[in-house]
Amino acid sequence: MSDTATTTPMQRVTLRLGQIRVNENNVRQDLSLDEKFLRSIAANGVKVPVVVLPLGEDTYELKMGHRRYFASRAAKETEEEQEAIEVPAYVLDPSLREAGEDFIDQLIENDDAYRRGLTELEQADALFGAVGAGMKQARVAELTGRSRKDVSQAVKTAKTVGERTRSALAETGTYDLDLEVLGVLGEFDDDGDAVDRLLEAHSKGRFEFQVQWERDDRAEQQARAKVRPQLQAAGVRLAENSDTLPPTAEQLAELDGPDGEPLTAEAHTGCPGHVATWAENPQEPGEVDYFCTDPDHFGHRPPQEDAPETDDEADVQPTEAVEEAKSSEPSREYVKAGNKAYRAAEKARQTWLKDLIGRKTAPKPLAAFITEQLLTCPKPVAQWSGDVGRHNLIKELTGYSTLTERAKTATPAKLTLLNFAVLAATFEKRMNEVRTWRTDLTARSAVYELREIREDARTWLTFLAEIGYPLSSVEQAIVDDEPYQEGEPDADDTDAQADEATEDTPDGASAEDSEDAS
Repeated sequence: MSDTATTTPMQRVTLRLGQIRVNENNVRQDLSLDEKFLRSIAANGVKVPVVVLPLGEDTYELKMGHRRYFASRAAKETEEEQEAIEVPAYVLDPSLREAGEDFIDQLIENDDAYRRGLTELEQADALFGAVGAGMKQARVAELTGRSRKDVSQAVKTAKTVGERTRSALAETGTYDLDLEVLGVLGEFDDDGDAVDRLLEAHSKGRFEFQVQWERDDRAEQQARAKVRPQLQAAGVRLAENSDTLPPTAEQLAELDGPDGEPLTAEAHTGCPGHVATWAENPQEPGEVDYFCTDPDHFGHRPPQEDAPETDDEADVQPTEAVEEAKSSEPSREYVKAGNKAYRAAEKARQTWLKDLIGRKTAPKPLAAFITEQLLTCPKPVAQWSGDVGRHNLIKELTGYSTLTERAKTATPAKLTLLNFAVLAATFEKRMNEVRTWRTDLTARSAVYELREIREDARTWLTFLAEIGYPLSSVEQAIVDDEPYQEGEPDADDTDAQADEATEDTPDGASAEDSEDAS
């Protein structure tokens, strides 16, 4: 070990901590010796040399590296052990120093404007590289001061985030993403468009919603890929776009069979107008709804007395009454898109609520909101008592099967959160009606008190936004009391679909339906 240094501008030596004196002019007040840093120093020792100035008599004054110095001392219990710790050091030449340079060095060394740590992805790459070189994850965790779980997540993230996603991050200049966000991007690394949508949503503060939407969409597409060959094998035509169905088409659930009971898909299979299309509000991915393209023509109910007669049964046109009724309804594909967005928002919102309710402290506005709702007792609150669905949702949001037991030991802040969980369940249950997002007359006529449900939803979403919840576009439309616009088909597309729908095939389905079924 070299204990002295020659007078060169910067000499690399190894010193004992007992030889180093702390600089009395060090301006740093908070050493920030966090547990992660202490574990890393204890496992690795000091890797980056400290910088010292010779004082004479085999002693040196510490100029740079005070955190490393004190973290090294913290690794040992007795002073004798601490004094014997060896660290690498650079020795400065006193003759080349000018007055005040100590302070400038401290500023340059520690100012964020001059230093740049590795991004989360770069750190993950480093951890992944260590494991790839043969180091065990447990050893990586020990040497870096991280938990094994953090190392495992980082390695997985670095492995799944491919070049396409990395290029997208570089193009957008997005380098400040944490491991959780990067892990989601890695999940969709095989879908560049999804990654672009996720990055855009992240920039707008709607990442959680977009993640849920992308996961739902992927599950839906995967399920549809399995359903298509099943329908084809059963001889059932599939209309991929339900807006291509003719105006006369009606869902089998709304029609009566020969026995007066609702018409089933099995009983309707032999009808020339039998067709399937993706469900408007699927309970499971890949679910379909069955339609008859022209129930009047194919005899599923008595024809209207004033129905026009025709000599060409293959060219039956809808009556003016049917056309007028259909024209007031939103397109089926628009409704599907809105339902899909609404359900994704619901899942993302309830995940956000779980995180909020799981905290130890409650946001300040919660207590006032709880009090106001209890005093005014709106419909959602008035309906909650004894409702099994709401009680089950409370369990999901809190993670507790019995709130009364948890309340006995809860802090005042936690009690506020538990009370808020009860209100959250009442409002979320009230909003479980998927048509809450809709403003059209068709939805209002189909759902009792839809206006009131939408008003309660507006109250709830407005408050959540005030305490930090990022509203999705479909939720923002409810708050603004405006029709939902995102995902609505362009007017040109709608006109084109209407033109195609007029070209009926002999069995009453549109020309595009026949192409879908072929």
